[in-house]
Amino acid sequence: MNAAPFRLLRPLVLASASPRRIGFLLSVGLRAEVHPASSREPRPLGGEDPLAYTRRCAEAKALSVAAELGARFDAPAVLAADTAVILRDGGGAEILGKPADEREALSMLKRLNGRTHQVATACCLVWDGQKDIFDDVAEVEFARWPDASLEAYARSGDPLDKAGAYGIQGNGAFLVREVRGSWSTVVGLPLDLALRRMLQAGILAGAR
Repeated sequence: MNAAPFRLLRPLVLASASPRRIGFLLSVGLRAEVHPASSREPRPLGGEDPLAYTRRCAEAKALSVAAELGARFDAPAVLAADTAVILRDGGGAEILGKPADEREALSMLKRLNGRTHQVATACCLVWDGQKDIFDDVAEVEFARWPDASLEAYARSGDPLDKAGAYGIQGNGAFLVREVRGSWSTVVGLPLDLALRRMLQAGILAGAR
């Protein structure tokens, strides 16, 4: 068995139940406690920039979980993340969230079809009364697909729990022609950036 490249210096709580985020941390040897935020996500403010909104959501999740944990004797650090699919049209920007049903999923897929959009993941790290908010943005280019292919994917049910109605790490991988930037950012956690920030904060260290 290969040695893990990192080790935790204190407990780490992931404010998300996303199996993809959990898997990213496990892949580098970090076994985090899973504690999703119970508070409702804040709503976008009028005219708010999508990236600013994503950062605000990540911060709200992290602070909520940190408050729920209280003054635990083992002083865990909390890591929260929020991912948004952003479509920019004519100078404006729109966040495409999780579709409510198959019909809305198909509508989103048709809008993204053959076009380039952005995927932003913002993170908030909270420890010892300190807070670090950071983000990363990748560009995703969809190939051009016939409506029948989009309809079949929408019917599969896979898009319903995914922002923008697709998952690059699953059955929706065929949709994507190119990713410019971090693949892990598109999936839901900019792993390289998160690891560097946790190293700087003294939350983890390289393996011995």
